[in-house]
Amino acid sequence: MNKKMILILVLLSLISGFSVFAESLGETRLGFGFGMPNTVLLFQTGPYDIKVGYDFTEGSEYFFLNGSYMVINSRPINEIFSGTLGIGLFGKVSFGDENENDFIGGLNIPMTGEAALLDGFLELFATVAPAVELFPKPVFTTRAISWWIGFSIMLD
Repeated sequence: MNKKMILILVLLSLISGFSVFAESLGETRLGFGFGMPNTVLLFQTGPYDIKVGYDFTEGSEYFFLNGSYMVINSRPINEIFSGTLGIGLFGKVSFGDENENDFIGGLNIPMTGEAALLDGFLELFATVAPAVELFPKPVFTTRAISWWIGFSIMLD
């Protein structure tokens, strides 16, 4: 089994285990977003937010994982709009031939604006997450900055 398949299986088992634990934490949402790094699948429960992405571009494939704790979670601005601020960890594992490092990781601060539609069932979001790389060495770099625009739906 190759590295890609092992990572995907580990991730799916972590998310399924977390979702069982999450039932007691509050509202659970599942979503989809576009941005950098590319396309992500979003899983939120209570104050926790997990984003998983994969880039299929030939020669520069990578797997991305971001987990955050939302210190300010969906604070209302008005009836429709709310804001979220958190702290999180991210990691990016590269598989392509063009990549200089196989793994980068660090800390980020995700800031999200949300718009609740259809009585909160559908939520549109825009997130920017400035970050600092801690591995392989501590450094501020543009490749550690992430942003997404997408939607999520309520599962509860």
